[in-house]
Amino acid sequence: MKITDKTTCEVFRMLIKDNTTYDQLKIILQDKLKEIKLDDLYELSYLFNDDVKYLPDKYKADYRKIISKLMIRRYNLLKNDKQKYPRIIDSKDLENINELLNKEYDEKILNKFNIILIYTIYFIKEPIHPRESIFPGLKSISYDGKFYYCPIKKYHINNEKSICKYCIAKECDEND
Repeated sequence: MKITDKTTCEVFRMLIKDNTTYDQLKIILQDKLKEIKLDDLYELSYLFNDDVKYLPDKYKADYRKIISKLMIRRYNLLKNDKQKYPRIIDSKDLENINELLNKEYDEKILNKFNIILIYTIYFIKEPIHPRESIFPGLKSISYDGKFYYCPIKKYHINNEKSICKYCIAKECDEND
């Protein structure tokens, strides 16, 4: 896997410094967001084809549609976010953010996805997959009013290529 957009990595390596706030991170993310075009968002939705290969055909088209709408919604939320985030990013979050943004991908588009992914996790605090996602076994992400739970996270959390370890959703039992 090779990163083709080195500027993304160089910018985020600077975040390792102490006292970086979420406001500062948001400004950087919004600046990098300018490089993402509508076509990129649609391309991203098709990269999720692995997510649907084990689903019944009747769920595949809906899932792709949900992903496309979700990408556009999250893109717009970040683009138009005027909220203040004065809190300093803790060292564990900084480590995860830098790890995400320095991840190497064959597909350049995935580097762009990580910009939206970081916003999803650290700002709007939603799971990576939409709650409407239907996973193998016809299970979906659940929410108990405090935490999100993902029925497939435990199967992917140790996969080096997976982004599940960054997701705010917690693992759930087979019976949930």
